[in-house]
Amino acid sequence: MRQNKLCKGVRKSTNARKSGFTLVELLVVIGIIAVLIGILLPALNRARRSANALKCAANMKQIAVAVSNYVNSNRGTLPPAVVIAGGDATNPYQDGWFWSSELTHQKYISAPNMLSGVPGDTEMHFDKSSVFYCPEGMTPQDQTPFAGLSGVTQGTYPTDKKNAIGVVGKYNNPRGDGQNPYAVPSWYQLCAIKAGDPKAMVGGLNDAPLVWFDKGQTPMGTQMADAGYTRRVTRIKHPSNVCMIAEAAYINWVIGGTGTTPVSNTVNGEKMFLTCLSARHGRPTGNGNNALTNIAFFDGHVATMNTAPIEDYVDANGNGGAPYIPQSVGVVFTMSQSR
Repeated sequence: MRQNKLCKGVRKSTNARKSGFTLVELLVVIGIIAVLIGILLPALNRARRSANALKCAANMKQIAVAVSNYVNSNRGTLPPAVVIAGGDATNPYQDGWFWSSELTHQKYISAPNMLSGVPGDTEMHFDKSSVFYCPEGMTPQDQTPFAGLSGVTQGTYPTDKKNAIGVVGKYNNPRGDGQNPYAVPSWYQLCAIKAGDPKAMVGGLNDAPLVWFDKGQTPMGTQMADAGYTRRVTRIKHPSNVCMIAEAAYINWVIGGTGTTPVSNTVNGEKMFLTCLSARHGRPTGNGNNALTNIAFFDGHVATMNTAPIEDYVDANGNGGAPYIPQSVGVVFTMSQSR
């Protein structure tokens, strides 16, 4: 009997060992889990980025509707993209004008004010839920949006992170007109060019559909009233081809510099124009310069496009940049190219 009890005890001990996992088995399971994570994470990341691209396109469509509503309320006149605060006494916007701030302030669209609304309060508040925030852009926490025409937001190739920074027009705080201060940063920019050069006038080489005004251009009031710089929606003959809003940070992104002469840049052996057009979506190209971007058109639709054929385009005479891009590319940035 004693021997049987001993044998029975041995059998229990053996069964107990068989019910656990060996070190090898645990390592195999861990390895399988690691492989699955390696397979699933890229797929999840692609799904997240695709969702962000769709969210970005939805944002731009809402903004395009707001711009169109503004135009309808103002008898077909397009808004200035930016008017720098101050300047000479003829400037009708001494406190500055920035298109996203004004669309919000005039209630054509809803977006959070980054200022508290208390005159003189310099604390800034940012909300990523804003319709003007691209979910693939740099967050306000990672990079505070810049005010005005900052060279810090001038990218040298479409995927450059500089093109993913938020921008807000310069504003007075407190305001001279007595209103509560307001400012709405944007990760998108209107298709605009700086006024002050014949090339920027209607019919000129760089007659982008919208314009912006610098306080160094005097007298500002006279210039803003000049018919050559007045933009009316009726002058846009092919609204399904003309860019209204693009993913960009630099205010003068259409040309890439502060003037009206197209600026090119060479990165990784590739000569490019429109280097400030932001490529925030999809997988970068082989040399990393280009990817996908969303563009909102004057007919209200939004298209996702590859930046490479846009910013690489050069005509038979060796001219590149916005003034020379034909409709066959799928998008144009000047009114003269869409006639």
